[in-house]
Amino acid sequence: MSEPSKLKLYNTLYKKEEVFSTIEEGKVKMYTCGPTVYGRPHIGNYASFLMADLLRRWLEVSGYSVSHVKNITDVGHLVADSDEGEDKVEKQAKQEKKDPLEIAKKYGAMYLEDEASLNMLEPFKRPRATKTIKEMIELVKTLEEKGLTYEIEDGIYFSVEKFADYGKLSGNTLENLNAGARVEVKDKKKHPADFALWKKCVGENADHILRWDSPWGEGFPGWHIECSAMSMKFLGSELDIHTGGEDNIFPHHECEIAQSECATGKNFSRFWIHRRRIDMGSEKMSKSLGNVLSVVDVIEKGDR
Repeated sequence: MSEPSKLKLYNTLYKKEEVFSTIEEGKVKMYTCGPTVYGRPHIGNYASFLMADLLRRWLEVSGYSVSHVKNITDVGHLVADSDEGEDKVEKQAKQEKKDPLEIAKKYGAMYLEDEASLNMLEPFKRPRATKTIKEMIELVKTLEEKGLTYEIEDGIYFSVEKFADYGKLSGNTLENLNAGARVEVKDKKKHPADFALWKKCVGENADHILRWDSPWGEGFPGWHIECSAMSMKFLGSELDIHTGGEDNIFPHHECEIAQSECATGKNFSRFWIHRRRIDMGSEKMSKSLGNVLSVVDVIEKGDR
C-alpha cells in the first residue's frame, strides 16, 4: 500500500485536531451510531451519517481498508435518552397500533431507502440491537463479575464512580454532574450518572413487549450497552474511529467508553468524531419540536 495522505481530524476525546493514525497499519475499524427506527430519520440525523460516509470515502481513496459498522437501534432507546420513560419504538407502536418489530421494520426500510437516495456506501455490517441480545447479556455479565454493577428493583446499573476516567469525553466530572443533566435521578441509584445496562420488565416497564430472558429476569438492554456489544462483536475491543452526532457525546458515548474500557481494559476508540447539529431557525431540528425535514422532503423541494 502506498503511504496514505496525512489527515487531521478533530478528536472530541482530546478537544483538538490530531493527525490520523491507525492501530493496525493500513486498516481502519470504524463504528457509527445509526438511527433509532421509530420514525423516518430527518436530515439532522443524516448529517452525521453523511459525515461518516465522506470520511470513509476519503480513507478508502487514500488506500486504507475500512471495516465500517453502522447499527440500527430497534429496542431500548428510551425517551429523553434517559433510563426512565417509554421505549421510543414501543411508544410509536402504540400510536400506530402495531407490533414494535413492525414499526422497526417499517422505519428501518425508510432509512435504507433514504441512504440509497443519498448514494451512501453500504457498511461492512449493519447489526440490529434485537439480533445482538446474547452479546449484550454477556457484556453485562462481564461487568458484573468485575464488581462494576449493582442491582435495584428496575434493573442492573453501572457504577460510574468505579471508572476513574468517567467524563473524559464530555468534560463532565462526577462532582459537577447533577440531577439537571440528561439523566433522571432514581432514589435507589448510587450516583445520578449511573446508567442502566439491563432494564427489568417490572413497574413502568411491566408491559414492555420486546423482552428476553436473562440472569436478572425478563427484560431488555439499556441503550448504551447496545452499541458497545454490537461494535465489539464485529470490530473487536478497540476501534480506530467512532462517529456520531454531537448530542451523542453525553451520555451515550461517555457511557459506551466507561462500560467498554472497564470490560476489556483497553482504550475503546482512538478517535471520536462528532457532527454538529442542524438547526431550523434558532431551534434544534428534532421530531419532538415538529420542525424536521426528511430526505424525501428535500428531494421534492429540489424538484420544484
